[in-house]
Amino acid sequence: MISTRHLFIRVFSIARHSGYSRGLSTSVSRWRKEETAQSEGTSTGQEDAFESESSSEEDYDAGEDQLRAEILNAAMPFIYSHGWSQEAIAQGAETLGYSGMAHGMFPKGGVELVNHFYATCNNKLEENLAAKAKEIENNPELKKGTTAFIAESVEERLRMNIEYLDTWHQALALHASPTNMPEALDNLGRLVDHIWYYAGDRSHDFNWYTKRGILAAVYKSTELYMLQDKSEDFEDTWAFMNRRLSDVHSVAKCARNADNVTKDIRNVVKAGLLTALNIVGMNDRSR
Repeated sequence: MISTRHLFIRVFSIARHSGYSRGLSTSVSRWRKEETAQSEGTSTGQEDAFESESSSEEDYDAGEDQLRAEILNAAMPFIYSHGWSQEAIAQGAETLGYSGMAHGMFPKGGVELVNHFYATCNNKLEENLAAKAKEIENNPELKKGTTAFIAESVEERLRMNIEYLDTWHQALALHASPTNMPEALDNLGRLVDHIWYYAGDRSHDFNWYTKRGILAAVYKSTELYMLQDKSEDFEDTWAFMNRRLSDVHSVAKCARNADNVTKDIRNVVKAGLLTALNIVGMNDRSR
């Protein structure tokens, strides 16, 4: 039986030789390497064959990655009706004419759509933070305190979830699965690392891990709080986030604000319970 990968390779090969590859990428650097080797007369026929085979394999890998990204991008509008699911991916593939290939290309199902969205948002945030850091470098008077910079960055990233907030319980439930957790933690790790890096942290000792671990906890707790927040423009969520960031620097303040902490914990537990119900498929209520 022909695998999906082999089928894709055959389709891509035919498309490339017919001059129609739908914009799939080609390894230019590999071609240059082959041309250089040939001009120097150092390549044997066997080496040329190996290089050609390697180049083709890289072409197929790059093309498949790009095609997967195209399908996942096309699937995003269908999250509203199908959630973070294989059905949404299939609908996205159909809009590109690839309905027969979608199932085999996304063996993990809906979580691949979650990871794609998470990574896309992280990349967008990193670009924005890099631009902001460059602007501050050119205009030092624009620089704010570290806590303020981190608060703005966390809020900016969380606002990217608002468009899909009604189904975000499902996305978190998929990430909570043990088989999906490694990539979920990698996404979170990249997020907090971006924020700390552009906030100016260049530590190389244990503080590197401590700072990122604390920020990860603040981000996830705020993300959960946001799921049940009904306030205008999520004002309660940003207030919660700022209290958590302040508590990182002042345990005494956390104790003095015991009433707020109790209320915050109750709301986070409520949101966490909703996520747990999603994991076992017992909660379908939208926000």
